[in-house]
This record gives sequence, C-alpha cells and structure tokens, in this order.
Amino acid sequence: MARHPGRSARLAVGILLLAAVAIAGALVPAAAETVRGVEVEAEAKGGLPGYAPGSGVDAAAARRISRWALAEYGVPGAAVALVQDGRVVLAEGFGVRDQSTGAPTTADTVFQLASVSKTFTAATVAALVERKRLGWEQPMVALLPAFRLADAYAGRWVNARDLLTHRAGFPAFFGDLFDHLGYNRVDVLRRIRYVQPATSFRDRPAYSNIGFFLAGELAAKAGGLPFAELARSLIFTPLAMTRTGIARSLIGDGAGPGALEDVSRSHAVVNGRLQVVPPNLSALFIAAGGFASSASDLSRFVALLTRGGELDGRRVLSEVAVKELFEPVIAEEPGFAEFPPIDANSGFDYSPGWGVYHYNGLKVLEKGGALDGVRTLLLLLPQKRFGVVVLANRNLTALPEAVRAALLQQAFGRPGEADLQPQIRVRSRQLEGMLLAVAPRPANPKPPARPLAAYAGSFSNDLFGRWTIAEQGGALEVLAGPARYRAALTPWNGETFHLLWPGVISSPVEVPFQADRSGRVVSFDYLGYRFSREAAPGPGAP
Repeated sequence: MARHPGRSARLAVGILLLAAVAIAGALVPAAAETVRGVEVEAEAKGGLPGYAPGSGVDAAAARRISRWALAEYGVPGAAVALVQDGRVVLAEGFGVRDQSTGAPTTADTVFQLASVSKTFTAATVAALVERKRLGWEQPMVALLPAFRLADAYAGRWVNARDLLTHRAGFPAFFGDLFDHLGYNRVDVLRRIRYVQPATSFRDRPAYSNIGFFLAGELAAKAGGLPFAELARSLIFTPLAMTRTGIARSLIGDGAGPGALEDVSRSHAVVNGRLQVVPPNLSALFIAAGGFASSASDLSRFVALLTRGGELDGRRVLSEVAVKELFEPVIAEEPGFAEFPPIDANSGFDYSPGWGVYHYNGLKVLEKGGALDGVRTLLLLLPQKRFGVVVLANRNLTALPEAVRAALLQQAFGRPGEADLQPQIRVRSRQLEGMLLAVAPRPANPKPPARPLAAYAGSFSNDLFGRWTIAEQGGALEVLAGPARYRAALTPWNGETFHLLWPGVISSPVEVPFQADRSGRVVSFDYLGYRFSREAAPGPGAP
C-alpha cells in the first residue's frame, strides 16, 4: 500500500485504502492491543469471527471471511481469489459491482488495478531481461540516449532495477498530475528532467509513479512495442488473461469501443452518501497504475508466480526471472499507511514491483493499490505457494488488508497470537481521517490583497508547462496544460490560495502568489515549482 498522504492520490494509497454473514466458531476473548497509542478491544464487533490462528483455510473459509469483511467495511462489492499449493482454489465475487443497478460482482468482474499494475510492469521487464532485450543494471541512456534527469549522475546511471524499486531519487507520490494535463509520452519523458530530486540517487526509496512510467518507456524501447502491448504479449496472452488490459479501454465510461459490461464501478461517500463516482483513469501512467483485471485473471498470474513462472505446463517466466522479482533491493521504514502484520518488527523492503516483509518467519510479497473509489491487493508467500487477490470497490477501504490478514493468520498464524482485525480497523479509521481531513481555516484569514482579476493570466513552468488562471462568475479556476485540466482556485489567506483538482480523494494544495514592486502579480508556487507570468503578446501578434 502507499505510504504518503499525497498519493491520492493514488491511494489513496488513493489507498494508497469495504448483509453481515456470521461465521461459525467461538470468538477469542477480548484482549487489549495498542496501535500507535490507541487502545483497542478485540471484541466481537472488530475481531474476526471464528478466529483460530494456524487452523488452516480453504475455499469455504475464504468465502466466510470475504462476506464478513464486506459487511464489516460497508463495501458494495469485492472479488477474492485464493491460491494454495500453486492451485487456484477460489475465485469469486461478493456483493454488487454497481450500487446504483444492483448488478452482482463475479469472479470475472473487471476492476481498476491502480498500483497493482506495477507488478505487471515488473514482470514485463523481467521477461525482456530473460530475452536479453534489456538488462536489470543497463543504464536507461543506453537505450534512450536523450534521457536526462536533474541529477546528472542519476540520469547517467539509472536503470530498470532502480525505477522498479523506487530508488531513483524522485520525490514521493509526485507527478501523477501528468496523467491529466494532456501531454504525450514523449513530452512527459522530456519534462521529467525538471523534476527536482528529493533524495540522493540510490540513497533511500521514495514511492514513485514517475519511476514506473519511465520503466514502462524503457521496456517499450527495449521490446519495440508500446508498453501495454508488450505486457499483453509477454504476460496476459500466455496466461489467457482475456479480461486484463488498459483500464481506460476496458472500463472508461462504458460506451467506448472495447469497453466491457461486467465492470466494477467506483464508489465513495459524497455529501454523506455512498454513491458511484467517476473513475480516475490513467492516460499515460499505465505502467504505474493504468491496468484493469478480474479476480479470475489475477488468480492465474498469482498462481504463476507461486509456481516459479510456470502454469498449465507452460513456462511464462523463468525461475531466475521470478527470483529477481522476489529479491529485496532496498530497505524502507514501514510507513503510516502500512497495515498489520507489517510493523517495526516485520521488516519492509522493495523488490521490483513488490513490497517484501516477513510474517512468522515466512517471506511475504505484497502490492496494494488505490484510486478514487477502488482498492486492490495481491499477496504471495512463495515458499508456501500461497497467494491472495482482493479487489474492492469503495474509496480508501481497508477491506483488502483485512481479508489478506485474516487468511494469513488462519493459514500460518501461531496459537495465542493476537487477532489483527481490531488493529486494522483502528488503523483504517485513522488513515481515512488523515487523508480526508479538511485543513482548518486560519484563525484570522486575510482577504486577497487585490481583485481576483489581478491573478488571472497565463503562467508557465519548465516541468508543468502553461497554466491559465481565469476568472469566471466571480471565482478563479486553473486550466492546466494542453488538456486545460480544470481546478478550483479559492482564496485562503491573503496572497495564498487553495487549488483543488477533481476527484473524491483530492486534497487542496496551498498556492502562494507573488507580486512585483508595482503590485502586479508575476508568479505563483505549486508544490515548490515557480510559475512565471507569460509576457503579453505585443500589438499585431497572432
């Protein structure tokens, strides 16, 4: 799962982040647990019914857990798959895929994958390395000689392994806006040289969708096809994943060519009511979060990985390639958005496309994702040939983490260990409150120092390009990039305004304006990047 509130974000974790069905079995006695200073009780309301760590799981148990979680987290619909001993034992839908129609969720219902897409990006790169079209340590400039980064040393040496493990130095959770500004891939690839690094190259990781976009561009150059076509030819088609592809095409608004009918709609609470909301569909960052798939298709991918790259007698990835995907590359501190059993004692590392931690001595690989109105998660225990797929259609829900923890504990828990569900429930509430919190108004806010029309005009920045600020009906709006992507711009405190992009998990960004000595507004700052007013065209200019 994502580890920063800015990921909308794209969890936001956007999570980076859910009819009750009773599950037979006795509840464990209430036990106090402390989660970051919050004491919680493992009682019937928050604990897993029938909790019995290490007792084992089967398809029936997975169904009961899924139905319980659906009710517990108030999620319209979810799809879950379970892989044991390298075989798919369950792929099933629960609840509804669209609350407005009541259409049921099935194993074949297609969900946006959000950042779970990154696991396919890593697998596609591994397949290219296996075919000797690309090297894990091969500098990106060897294939894309015009590529540059703000840090010249990083630009010279950055490679696929760096990009797929978040160690290229990019700022965390930055750059998703390019999916909406209307630039093409070539232009974004050029503009990335203006992204200021947040850390030294390979010093420490910072979760980066920009890095995965670049990995997709590198793969496309190496493979001679657009990235999504490469993923289809190297991974999806060999695995007969017929309901997997670009989310914008498969889901869209439901009316475009190639759009499917059995798709999950995004849901979020808006104005106090849970309802269908527009999907946040990727245009450029496909390799970071732009695929869609079903539990049935994903179960085949998970089974493949638990079996070392072979499925149904066909080898799709070599054992060496799979081992590379599972090998930790750089350590990270578990962040505020990680859910138990990830904690200070579990360890947390990045391998290409995955997060890696340990549970009861077992190596666990996990990748979560979030976009507006959807949460997703894949989990693997390679040494047990065990895997889990969870897809859910509610904004910021912790249902995926709850289901995967329940299956983990039932399958591999130790007698006497605490049920993780109360901790996950509390963590979920903390995280949702943090991500959706509205900043309090300043105690004595000042009005803007000049009429709103004085802030209007065209401003430009090397990274983001031209943004136009326009006054409409007594209010300001931003029209960003060639797409003229629209954001509200409202007074906040004096010369500082709040900019709010569309989306149910967008948060306001403070935008301070600057004026010259004459009082003319000449610039503004957005996330530390200075936009300067463009000179007005002279008389007779076209």
